[in-house]
Amino acid sequence: MKRLRSPDGCPWDQEQDLHSLLPYLIEETFEYIDAAQANDKENMCEELGDILLQVVFNAQVASEQGDFDINQVIQGIAEKLVRRHPHVFGTGTAKDSSAVIREWDRIKASEKNNIKKSTHSTMDKVSKSLAPLARAFELQRRAAKVGFDWNHSEPVFSKVLEEINEFKQEMQAPNPNKEKLEEEFGDILFSLINWGRHHQVHALTAMMRANSKFESRFRQVELLANHDMKSKSLQELDALWEQVKAKEATQKL
Repeated sequence: MKRLRSPDGCPWDQEQDLHSLLPYLIEETFEYIDAAQANDKENMCEELGDILLQVVFNAQVASEQGDFDINQVIQGIAEKLVRRHPHVFGTGTAKDSSAVIREWDRIKASEKNNIKKSTHSTMDKVSKSLAPLARAFELQRRAAKVGFDWNHSEPVFSKVLEEINEFKQEMQAPNPNKEKLEEEFGDILFSLINWGRHHQVHALTAMMRANSKFESRFRQVELLANHDMKSKSLQELDALWEQVKAKEATQKL
């Protein structure tokens, strides 16, 4: 990377800065998730390399600016792992993963960067750059950590039904308000994400899985319809969809 950024290196690499690199970091991360969800081990290995490249690239740019370098990045995470795992690297004990998380949070709160934020909102640590589904999940998780959460999932599901009814009421009004419909629909999504969280299901990965499944099935329906879906009735297309689903179920046996 130093060579690529040098005067006799690559013009494109030379032009990049910490801001211009952000989209690539996001893109490579999602490409790894795609590979992992497909259980494509070869691509997982390659995509992790692409993510690592982004870490090296960003660290090199920062080093040239005099901010920090790749060695500081690695040293920092190594020290953090040791510091936050006293039950492994020190004399602490942790009987289960819940105890590990409690100790991790206690140590994290005592660290310099987090002490500064101790009088601020719990929500300050939730990145505004997160994708909406991921951000909703993280907002709920952070709230739960300070006790703002139901103890079990039944009232969460009741909230889902409540939000659906509120959306239906607005939709059936004489003159439905588009902004109100959008607000109520957002409330449905937010409550569904919370319900999934209570069952250890992350909305982002669940939605990515649903998208992949729909796309795969749709492509197969296109093939069965000889790429002439417009000439088919909805009933015919639905029958093809069910055919694809039945094939999937047989393959899983």
